[in-house]
Amino acid sequence: MDKIILDIDKSIINIFSSNQINEILNYLNLDNYYELKQIHSDIVHILDDNYINKSKGDALITNIPNKPIIIKVADCIPILIYDKENKVISLVHSGWKGTLQDITTKTIKIMIEKFNSKVSNIKVYIYPSIRNCHFEVEQDVYSLFKDKIINTDKYTIQKGIKYYIDLQSIIKDKLKEIGINNIIDTDICTYCNHNIYHSYRYNHTNKRNILLAMIKE
Repeated sequence: MDKIILDIDKSIINIFSSNQINEILNYLNLDNYYELKQIHSDIVHILDDNYINKSKGDALITNIPNKPIIIKVADCIPILIYDKENKVISLVHSGWKGTLQDITTKTIKIMIEKFNSKVSNIKVYIYPSIRNCHFEVEQDVYSLFKDKIINTDKYTIQKGIKYYIDLQSIIKDKLKEIGINNIIDTDICTYCNHNIYHSYRYNHTNKRNILLAMIKE
């Protein structure tokens, strides 16, 4: 199985893989999971006793042990947020639309409000995703970034009528603005590594990479 498992904490299971969900569950000896109906939004859910599985949204927070959560991506940015003090985890699906809507920092603000998280205790992990070497847009999308992101040119390389935007750096700088400095980035591009990871921009695949996380009891 092709996989990335980061050294986060002995109480946190995490795995990023291009394998099917059933293969990942078998590998981890798990039999269920919770997910979102991802819609490229800034909607954040909390997994508690009232959560309805596959609710529409793009970030899921929980502090309940033994409840695996997943997100599915094929170039969009998969992010794990961990509050080591309160044992809270979040998974965030941040495509270019989610990045524009600042879904990652919005998720952290909800962790602070609902779980008493402190920025000093939070670590953010960025898993494989398309990088600015291949995240190419035209004037219409670039204009949206110009309208929302200060100093957009800092994150952009222009080649003719195409613009290559560094989404990961935008997210990192937004995190730093709210005091999050403990950021770990795998620095892996899914497009460049399309032989290992699914990349929609490379071949319009309908397959997805999966990021799974769980708090162990």
